[in-house]
Amino acid sequence: MGLIKKIRHSSDNTKIVIKNIIGAFVVKGGGMIVSLITTPLFIAYFNNNEVLGIWYTLLSILFWFLNFDLGLGNGIRNNLVKDLTTKDFESARRTISSGMFAVGLVAIVLLFVGYVLVKNVDLYWLYNISDELVSYRGLFLSTVYVLIAVMLRFFLTTITSIFYALQKSAINNFLALCVSVLQLLYVLVANFDNVEEALVSISFAYIFLSNIPTIVAGVWVFHKEMCECKPSCRYIDCWHLRAITRIGTLFFVCQILYMVIVNTNEFFITNLYGAEYTAEYTFYYKLTTIVSMVVSLSLTPVWSVVTKAQAEGNYIWLKKLYGKIKLAGIGLFLLQFAFVPCMPMLMNLWLGEGIVEPNYVTAISFACFSSIFLYSGMLSTLANGLAMMRTQTIMFGLGVSLKIGLLLVAYKYTTWEFVVWTNCIILLPYVFSQQCVLNKYIGKKIIE
Repeated sequence: MGLIKKIRHSSDNTKIVIKNIIGAFVVKGGGMIVSLITTPLFIAYFNNNEVLGIWYTLLSILFWFLNFDLGLGNGIRNNLVKDLTTKDFESARRTISSGMFAVGLVAIVLLFVGYVLVKNVDLYWLYNISDELVSYRGLFLSTVYVLIAVMLRFFLTTITSIFYALQKSAINNFLALCVSVLQLLYVLVANFDNVEEALVSISFAYIFLSNIPTIVAGVWVFHKEMCECKPSCRYIDCWHLRAITRIGTLFFVCQILYMVIVNTNEFFITNLYGAEYTAEYTFYYKLTTIVSMVVSLSLTPVWSVVTKAQAEGNYIWLKKLYGKIKLAGIGLFLLQFAFVPCMPMLMNLWLGEGIVEPNYVTAISFACFSSIFLYSGMLSTLANGLAMMRTQTIMFGLGVSLKIGLLLVAYKYTTWEFVVWTNCIILLPYVFSQQCVLNKYIGKKIIE
């Protein structure tokens, strides 16, 4: 009877993954198309690649704050999956209520800290631009508006965690599509006489454009799917707060370290090489990471299903999943490099002739980065679902020190592409070590 139950669970888990992957491809695929269309429209909207680079850098820096949730979003996600798997709806309500309280408190603190930092830092230094391009007031207002938008979005990560726990990750992809469409509509309609007005205006609009879809989805989920689990102050308790923050702290450390490795590329390029190269980096990144984004769609539902399978003790299914991940990694590595020869044609079709001069060496650097980034993400998704964070913590910690050291020593003798190569150098050792740890863990659990 136990074997029949495990087989049924395996079938259910596979169906959940396939259903969400199909939904993700349909919805997120549309989002990628919208994003590709929006990029040339942003070029026309700002009519200045240096200011466009500022916009990308602004979003990049402030999205760092989303990683400062102490891992609470992921803590809510993993604990809520276990509550829903055992059908303990009272515990689920306490998890959601306690989680929203904790995330809201952190958001308020970060908003205050962020405002103080923005008030006191030299924004011209931060964005590495001249005061002749944008006034200090314009930079300050744009930064504050995006900070408010990001903090609101930060609080709403609780809603996205609920959809992940419900095994409905495709809904989060749909919300991201809605945000992309709203931004597309905005840059199509809005028109300004100078770049400063354009920058301040889109920063203010971003408060609403980036959060309205998630707010609507939150109202819907608590009146339909999760009516028994509506958040309430009466259901905030210390035990659930500790459970969320305990696992959340592990995720937090890894998030911060990973953020410094992968999400600081725009910042380093802007400050070490110049803001105009940040726009060029973004063009290459968006085009060469299409495969990465497609694979990310497949990985999105896997995390929560892995947690569910672990709660069920279904390690046979986990071993099969792990085997498929390793095979997919090899195939995707070859696919990334097959994409390189098409770069000049695709770049000109996408952005127009002469906007960027395609460079095969640059394309190869991105192919290497995307391949390693992809496979490391696949391994991390499996490890995160199992709450195995030790390897990531150690390897990412070493990686942060190595990246900063390499860039500070070598930037005077290199071009901006060196930032991309540092990511390859850092992530490769993690891939080998994480794979060894997963091999040992899953093999041991199956024997037991």
